[in-house]
Amino acid sequence: MELGTELFDDIVVILVAAGAGGLGARLLRLPPIIGYLVAGAIVGPQALALVTELEDVQTLAEFGVILLLFAVGVEISLSDLRRLGWRVLVASVGQITLTIGVGYGIGTALGWDARASLVAGMALSLSSTMVALKTLNDRGELGTLHGRMAAGMLLVQDLAFVPMMAVIAALGGEGDSLAAELAISAAKAAVILAGVWFIGSLGLPWLLKRVALVGARESFVVTVMAAALGAAALTSWGGLSAPLGAFIAGLVLSESDWAGRRALSEVIPVRDVFAALFFVSLGMLTDVGFLASHLGEVALFIGASIVVKFFLIHTLTRALGYLPDTAARTGFLMIQIGEFSFIVAGTAVALGVAGEDLLPLIITAAVVTMGITPGFVAVASKTLTSLRTRSTFFERHLAGAEGAESALQRGPALQGHVVVAGYGRVGAFIVQEIRELGLPYVAIESDPAIISRETAENDSLIYGDATNDAVLTAAGVQHAQLFVAALPEHVSALVAVQHVRRLNPEIRIVSRAGRQEEVRALEETGADAVVWPEL
Repeated sequence: MELGTELFDDIVVILVAAGAGGLGARLLRLPPIIGYLVAGAIVGPQALALVTELEDVQTLAEFGVILLLFAVGVEISLSDLRRLGWRVLVASVGQITLTIGVGYGIGTALGWDARASLVAGMALSLSSTMVALKTLNDRGELGTLHGRMAAGMLLVQDLAFVPMMAVIAALGGEGDSLAAELAISAAKAAVILAGVWFIGSLGLPWLLKRVALVGARESFVVTVMAAALGAAALTSWGGLSAPLGAFIAGLVLSESDWAGRRALSEVIPVRDVFAALFFVSLGMLTDVGFLASHLGEVALFIGASIVVKFFLIHTLTRALGYLPDTAARTGFLMIQIGEFSFIVAGTAVALGVAGEDLLPLIITAAVVTMGITPGFVAVASKTLTSLRTRSTFFERHLAGAEGAESALQRGPALQGHVVVAGYGRVGAFIVQEIRELGLPYVAIESDPAIISRETAENDSLIYGDATNDAVLTAAGVQHAQLFVAALPEHVSALVAVQHVRRLNPEIRIVSRAGRQEEVRALEETGADAVVWPEL
């Protein structure tokens, strides 16, 4: 067997570069994505040119995207995502439409014609599913409200990619009329998604269970990989993105607790290697020469992506009833230009709808915004946490003063009750157990979808941020006997435990942890007991 092929050499170079870049980023206390992108730019064709078979490498890197999104789908609760309902659809459609309008305006200002300006707006409107979800995964925030909101909006964006491609084909004179293109694309997408959903919800859990009973671990791993790649192939055939199919398959599989956990544990090692391969290959697309010669245009698109997307997502989610803290975190997660924007721009250039400079412009702006996203999210998270713990004004504002004020009316009447922070899957289960014991309780939740659905039948549920003193006081935490932090985000749980311990030094505190390394921090902050799921 001949191992000295160019592709083999390229993979070795990329893995070495990924290892060095990831290690360098860790030593500098930077997100690993930045290290991977920089490493790719160094070994890529625009710098040292150590990689020659770029197209083949990018094909392999696509496996990383597919496996990552499959694993992310397994980790996200489908029922939690479903609870977002119409809100995530309204926010997504509003953000896409308004961003396209802004992009159109930028293109017009740069002297482009209407078709090219429209394509620029489409490319600008899409965020990176890979970067946003990996950032959430690395931070352990997939199960948080802002994590679910971002995942839902990214899912809608991926679906919007289909009509965008139909519009570009119509603008380029390819295929039938625009209405026919949209109808055909929508029909194909609906059939394929229904097929993936049906197979994933009924056939896949049954198949994985039967394979597991045989006892051959390698057969189980191969079956999981085949399921992820098969779902990706189906959606790709239907005109949707391949990773979208893997994400939906994982999402449906998440409803089967046993199969989902086992599949996740087997995919993680392979997923991380291919994900690193993807980001290094993405860094190779960086064209420093183009950046230098078109600095103004690139900076304009980078600035528009960051400022416009953050402003629109923050404004829309606030208008839909989400707290400022949740809206801000969701906005920062989606400030980048996405990988599917490459396809939008590339197709438009190939069909003569836009000039040749559009593709490298979008690629360069996308790589830069992808690289800075993890850092933006980290800084924003620390800033928001600092503001809500050190400033009374920002604490009340970020937590939603209206929720605290409405809740204040019922708090003082309670004595010796239980306060539950978080009314998601875990919190709702805990409340059900408390009800069966006949204990009085108050539950705090910041998701307006849950509040609007549950408050009609549950007058012990209040709206607000459980890290806020005013909300905790409204829940009567000073007079409670037990506080349960069922919050999916580690930082929020830490802050809530800290505030509760200060408000009531005698109260018993039980907290949920997502990872083993979080247990000690919660105990040192004031939790009497910490529960974390061990796979």
